[in-house]
Amino acid sequence: MKSLTLVELAERVGGELEGDGDIAIHSVAGLLEASEGQISFFSNAKYRKLLLSTSASGVLVPRDWSEAVVNTTLIRVENPDAAFAEVCRLFCPPPVSYPPGIHTSAVIADSAQLGKELHIGPHVVIDEGAVIGDRCVLLAGALVSRQAQLGEDSLMHAGAVLRENVVVGKRAILHNHVVIGSDGFGYTVNADGSRTKVPQVGIVRVGDDVEIGAHTCVDRARFGETRIGNGVKIDNLVQIAHNVVIGDHAVLVSQVGISGSTVVGANAILAGQVGVAGHLTIGKKAVVGAQGGVTKDVEPGTYVWGTPATEFKKYSKSLSNIKRLPKLQERVSALENKVKK
Repeated sequence: MKSLTLVELAERVGGELEGDGDIAIHSVAGLLEASEGQISFFSNAKYRKLLLSTSASGVLVPRDWSEAVVNTTLIRVENPDAAFAEVCRLFCPPPVSYPPGIHTSAVIADSAQLGKELHIGPHVVIDEGAVIGDRCVLLAGALVSRQAQLGEDSLMHAGAVLRENVVVGKRAILHNHVVIGSDGFGYTVNADGSRTKVPQVGIVRVGDDVEIGAHTCVDRARFGETRIGNGVKIDNLVQIAHNVVIGDHAVLVSQVGISGSTVVGANAILAGQVGVAGHLTIGKKAVVGAQGGVTKDVEPGTYVWGTPATEFKKYSKSLSNIKRLPKLQERVSALENKVKK
């Protein structure tokens, strides 16, 4: 088992050691689960009690943490989250490597353009006119449809799908059963109440360094483009409708649903289960709290929460008032009884 001393780990992350640096560390763990020989991290004050009681041999803490911790060695760093990620890389097994080669069961159209050093797994299908960049990895059952493009150094996990004419940039990571370019949800309503499908003739364009979680769907545009910017990170089970635009480095957490033609600004964060109505704008660096329902535009840099989504402090105050309602009701009833008497 690989081990490093706390002195060595402090040097690796540019940290300031406080305590016994000769202790050997063999793995990482959370504050609650950690035991002797493991290192953890502390970056959120609400976990203070866990820090003070942890059995970890070492803990990464912010440089300005002032409270004494006597049961473990501290390594003070600027960003404990980032430092812990670096430490994890030191102890985790190396990532799975996929040597270049094409499995005999793969189906590749003659007109497809294949880059160099590709790994193409079992039952992968690459359709007419598709373009695959250098060093891409396509695992079992991945589908690249007609005229779709996948940028160099990208990874498609098993079952991921690029529909026709989709364009995906460099270094993309598409997890299992991602579907990019499925039809947008568009219908006209006939006089008898039945619905007729509206052709969805646009595409999806995904930027560089994008990661998209399992079972997420990104619909093609009704016309023009649905766009995902550079560096966007999308969790599992997210639905992005037609003609939506996601700005660079935005983050969409699990089960987010975004209706058609909405714009999400750069560096915005949509927490779990956020729902966004169509034709809205969520500004740059805005944050929508978990289960928020966005029914109107959100200004840049604001933090909203609730349904309908409201500025966080106002919504928190409203929740506090709701909790007071039973007592207020009792007081009103008592006053009514006095008036009657």
